[in-house]
Amino acid sequence: MSGIMRPLILSLAVLVLLASCGGKKAVIYTGKTYPPTSRVAYAFMASQVPPSCRVFAQVLVTLPAGSTGRTIRDSISDEAKMRGADMILIGQSRQMKEDEGLNFVYYGPDREYLCNEQWCGWKYGYDVWEQQGDWVNIGFKEWGNDRIRFDYPVMLQAAFLRCQ
Repeated sequence: MSGIMRPLILSLAVLVLLASCGGKKAVIYTGKTYPPTSRVAYAFMASQVPPSCRVFAQVLVTLPAGSTGRTIRDSISDEAKMRGADMILIGQSRQMKEDEGLNFVYYGPDREYLCNEQWCGWKYGYDVWEQQGDWVNIGFKEWGNDRIRFDYPVMLQAAFLRCQ
């Protein structure tokens, strides 16, 4: 009987592992934790960030087709406030080839750092970033604008900052 059980258990374990690979990926935030904030400010250039602000999360955000400027702002702001951010540095955005829905993929950093002294640009997640489509303009005029609608999925770069 033990000769049959061992291959059966091994097959069951492989089946469970394969089943867990499909479907939507779950990303677990493992960065620095802060108490939630009630307000968050926005910057579109690192030079707009006050000297006291420290980058504690570098994020690629996927946004579903049909998002408006307001839903984009609100979705990212809610996540940032939940993580304890005082400010969000907004990067560039691109059209996605496939709609992955709303998702936040965190890329560190290993240690938080002063944005004004150590910001090196958008260098994380490049393997995923370079596979996306055309550039999308999400700037000051689009951010929070309910009349702007994106009929395609979007990937956006962001950094969450804590300011003292």
